[in-house]
Amino acid sequence: MITHTKLLMMVAGATAIALPILVGCSKQAPAPTPTHDEHAGHTAELPTSFAAGVAQLNDLQEKIAHLIEHNELADVHRVAEEMAIVARKMKELAARDVSDDNRAEAGRLCNEIAGYFHPIDEAADAGKKDETMAIHMKMVETVGKLDALSKK
Repeated sequence: MITHTKLLMMVAGATAIALPILVGCSKQAPAPTPTHDEHAGHTAELPTSFAAGVAQLNDLQEKIAHLIEHNELADVHRVAEEMAIVARKMKELAARDVSDDNRAEAGRLCNEIAGYFHPIDEAADAGKKDETMAIHMKMVETVGKLDALSKK
């Protein structure tokens, strides 16, 4: 039969063994800096340069074109949101990668891309294919301007 004293001694012994293990496990190396942004359950790979961001925006806008073409408007939200996240990161990268005389324009264009998220999302959610395509074409034009800036 286990008495109260024996039970306390067993708990103390288990704690003495487990505590160093728990403390030792808590001293792990810090997590690496993330290269992605998680927003609303989605993961967006973040670019490491302004030019890489432009390439990523081009890929994403092509995905949106494909979704619109195939009447998969419900899926436009996720890709447009990823474009907004990438554009916001590109604004940071412009400070390093874009010349001083083009930096303000790059920031404005990045804001413009990010700003298209809500209008294209609303149009797509409402099933308005033509309106979604019209907003998408504005996005394509803006990405083209960013592409031109990335080559200056």
